[in-house]
Amino acid sequence: MKVVTYLINLEGSDQRLANATAQLQQAGWAFSRFPAYDGRGKALSEFEDYDDVAAQKILGRSLISSELGCYLSHYGCAKKFLETDADYLVVLEDDIQVLPNFKQNLNSLINYLDQHKELEWYVVNLAAKKKKLAKDIVQIDGYTIWHAYYFPIRGVGLVWSRAGAEAFVELGKTMQVPVDIFFQSWLSKNGKGLGVWQPFVQPAGIDSDILGTVATQGIKRKALENRSASHGFKKQKRMWRDRFYAIRHLLS
Repeated sequence: MKVVTYLINLEGSDQRLANATAQLQQAGWAFSRFPAYDGRGKALSEFEDYDDVAAQKILGRSLISSELGCYLSHYGCAKKFLETDADYLVVLEDDIQVLPNFKQNLNSLINYLDQHKELEWYVVNLAAKKKKLAKDIVQIDGYTIWHAYYFPIRGVGLVWSRAGAEAFVELGKTMQVPVDIFFQSWLSKNGKGLGVWQPFVQPAGIDSDILGTVATQGIKRKALENRSASHGFKKQKRMWRDRFYAIRHLLS
């Protein structure tokens, strides 16, 4: 069994890299830096795989360039993983706080999943804020692995199977929604997402590079997003649709 770990980090985000590196080294977890795609300041027309018409239809707004950069970074991690001979991929964003027993818990999680191929999972979320529409699988070392039928929105810590990465690379090439929303909708629909509780990592509370860019430009985020009047309705519609999928898996 072989595991690779990529830490997504923007060029120039040196403090974030230093913070994440210090935590992971203290935990004894090896990783490689994955250069994040820097979408900041780019025109939406520069993203050849972005479908703004679909984004407006699904979200009632455009994506902003930094969201597309985040999407391409996660997509790039999956593609790079598939070029290796590794069995599993851990993806971490550089604004993480590594929680106690990280290495022990992550090793036991991956070992369990490797021994239980019948679960046929795609992605494990390591940073859930809460459990929603979930079904416990097993308790190990003081944490629980569960079917995350309503997949948690946080994407700061993920574990991928090869089958999951292959499906993401195939189905997720065209960008229509932010990557965390794609994960939630996709995995709530197919029921192949897992989670852990308590979480292994959480956001560190560092200022967002996305929102920081907006702040320095003196532009409100919703102006950049070009929200339509239907934005709120479409958000509720999408959330209830995903919850419906989750409930169906939970009851099946």
